Amino acid sequence: MTKPLYPFGWPARSQVRGKAGRPATTRGTSTSTTATRTGTTTTTVASSAPCASVSVNGAVTLQDLYAAWLEARRGKRPSHNQVAFEYYWIDNLMRLQERLNSHSWEPMPPTCFVAKLPKAREIHAPDFGDRVVHHWLVPLLENIYEPVFIHDSFSNRVGKGSHAAVDRLRDFVRQIDSGNGGGWYLQLDIHNFFNSIHRPTLYALLKDRITRYGLGDVVRHAAHALLRSSPLHRGARYACSSEERAQIPPHKRLENAEPGCGIAIGNLSSQFFANVYLNELDQYAKHHLKAKRYIRYVDDFVLVHESREQLERWQAEIEAFLQERLRLKLKPDIKLKPLSSGIDFLGYIIRPEYSLVRSRVVNHLREKLIQWSSEHVAGTRVRATPREFRDISSIWSSYLGHFSHANSHRLIARLHREFPWLSFATQPRRFGLDAEGNMLSAIWTKNGFFQ
Repeated sequence: MTKPLYPFGWPARSQVRGKAGRPATTRGTSTSTTATRTGTTTTTVASSAPCASVSVNGAVTLQDLYAAWLEARRGKRPSHNQVAFEYYWIDNLMRLQERLNSHSWEPMPPTCFVAKLPKAREIHAPDFGDRVVHHWLVPLLENIYEPVFIHDSFSNRVGKGSHAAVDRLRDFVRQIDSGNGGGWYLQLDIHNFFNSIHRPTLYALLKDRITRYGLGDVVRHAAHALLRSSPLHRGARYACSSEERAQIPPHKRLENAEPGCGIAIGNLSSQFFANVYLNELDQYAKHHLKAKRYIRYVDDFVLVHESREQLERWQAEIEAFLQERLRLKLKPDIKLKPLSSGIDFLGYIIRPEYSLVRSRVVNHLREKLIQWSSEHVAGTRVRATPREFRDISSIWSSYLGHFSHANSHRLIARLHREFPWLSFATQPRRFGLDAEGNMLSAIWTKNGFFQ
């Protein structure tokens, strides 16, 4: 089922910014841009997206960049790079405006560090000024792409996300199973996806749509500046040790990507560009293959069908399409299995009758609880500062949110038995200012109550 057509001007928002959008309207005081298809002129209308605007002559305004700056800093713990930018924020915003409008803007060297969970991977964090540009540019592009993205693409989009994707796949599985059993699934993943994206192909897709909707040369140049060369062409600042980098396989490092290929993991524009690139696959699956039950989250996608033979044919066609159209290859570990065996998808095992939390997710939580216990629990005594109590409460709440989308009652009860201090350490509480930084302690009894 494809996404229904929405009015042009669908809210230019991204889930990574945590905003709930609403359709654009011609009334109100906040402004955004809806481009007409008459040359390169744009028309401004009211919208719920404060960052998605282009002036009548196509130039970016200081107001646009100010709104983008607020989005870029919202909810972020200030880094040294951000503090340096904000010390002279008005000068830096004016400098960005001048460079964008004169088509001389170029991204700065990113900062590279290694994220270790769920597995080691390179993250290239952009310069804070570049993040401001991303938060100006991406909403504009979202505004013209959301109407064509399919309903069943779930990554980095408003009202979507991993839990919505899991719920949708669970519906597909139940539709096929229908209480009678049977049915198959085909789960595919793209090999080394972000390092394999062919930037000229991606830019051609963007350029065509930017031109057709009249967003102007400033938008087109900013997108081109992000894609015409490797993110490492100006070098990179490394905030990780050589030992940490050695944990990443050579083919997973952006520096080893083939010429013309590779975009950075770890910024807003790359997340959106990934959706633009694989929208070609989405459209192929829905409109050429006529696959009714197809779902994608980033580069992990699943097809569900009654017939194993049909899925085998689709696999061959998808593999050929990816190679010819997008220069991508599938990972060799292709899964074509009965629905009854369970689908390992986004941290869950999805079966027709029930869903379970993936064991790796549970093990990661258990490791964190064991570490906290070793540092703060001795026998029947719990000792921690208010900040440490807030940290463990935040961790537990996050995992409970994940568990709530599966049949997890027994899992939660088992964790409480294994860590009997958990209820006390994670219960909501307020601390006075005089308690901050001080070590607090409590003693719990055998029946679980605390004194």
